[in-house]
Amino acid sequence: MRVVSALFPALAFVAFAGGLPFSHYGLLDTPSASLLRHTEVAIGIGATSYSLEDTAGNSNMDVSVAGYLEVGLFGRGQVGGTYLGQAGFSGTVRGLALIETINRPGIAVGVENLIGEENYEFYRDENDSLYAYPNAQNFSIYGVVTKDFSYFISMPVCVNLGYGTGRFQQSGEAVDGLENPVPGLFGSVLFHPTMETEVMLEWDGRDLNVGGVYRLNRNITINAAASELEHLFVSGDSTGTDPDVMRTPKFSLGVQINLGPFLNRTELDPYERLRYTEDDEALQQLEEYRRGAREEIRDLEESVK
Repeated sequence: MRVVSALFPALAFVAFAGGLPFSHYGLLDTPSASLLRHTEVAIGIGATSYSLEDTAGNSNMDVSVAGYLEVGLFGRGQVGGTYLGQAGFSGTVRGLALIETINRPGIAVGVENLIGEENYEFYRDENDSLYAYPNAQNFSIYGVVTKDFSYFISMPVCVNLGYGTGRFQQSGEAVDGLENPVPGLFGSVLFHPTMETEVMLEWDGRDLNVGGVYRLNRNITINAAASELEHLFVSGDSTGTDPDVMRTPKFSLGVQINLGPFLNRTELDPYERLRYTEDDEALQQLEEYRRGAREEIRDLEESVK
């Protein structure tokens, strides 16, 4: 499959292709301050569909596959590797600087794409890259703050806000879609109406993504996403470049399998964030404690009147 030759001059000025959702452990295309338990293993794989244009001007669908394998260490760290489509394999490391509790946010720092090509490329034709990157994509450092507000506003909402280098940043010379006023800033809002489902809205530093999660059980999670949605509202002409067949939304499906932990956990902080990291029984106990506390408060208020 070949891209129309007339598009290559425009491609040379494109800042960043959208990342491939579900190629890293985390949300859609961004990390969070939620890590795996000690000796717990997460295996994920995702497939993203996108359009290429052949020499006759016809659009053809193609698919890129990505995946990851990560292991939690001591409840404070996580290491693993990712498969970045055409770019091959790379490594990731992340750690918790602060564990999230009911009263405080969680903070994590990490590094993605430790090894591999300087400019990883998800989308290629048969012979060449579709994008020219003005900044190195390989080594990406980030920090992220995560807070679940369920216990403060009685709404199942979680917010993530972070800053990163490398793949999280656009070029100052060219913008793919909407310009990020603070290069490297990324964030997301999660709405989790039930224990099994989540809806996510995410800005990954370059693109706007939306997706959903459905947990079949505590070991298997099904993911779906639509990425680079800003191209529904911003055309190539409005960004100062010619229209580009790759400047279109992309659609992804993925699955994550969690195994373990293989070594038993010996402690449980009842105030620790449980939505991602603990079992359903512990979460139910915490919810019962919360309901009981509210009833006691109401009884005290009635006795004072």
